[in-house]
Amino acid sequence: MAENWYPRIDPLLCTGCGDCVTACPTGALGWQGDSAALIHPDICTYCATCESICPVYAIELPYLIVKEEHHE
Repeated sequence: MAENWYPRIDPLLCTGCGDCVTACPTGALGWQGDSAALIHPDICTYCATCESICPVYAIELPYLIVKEEHHE
């Protein structure tokens, strides 16, 4: 079963500066009240622009780390 991965925006940390909304190349981010939110997840490309531009670290992109076993 495939899992969808999306940016997570913490509304308690978000200051509403709008940097991520403006920088999002696909327009997937918008406003939910005074906080940024992922309003169009279907067009999010998971590019990480929002995470890297957020000045208060309110956005995180979860990643799955898979350890590869090396057999000799």
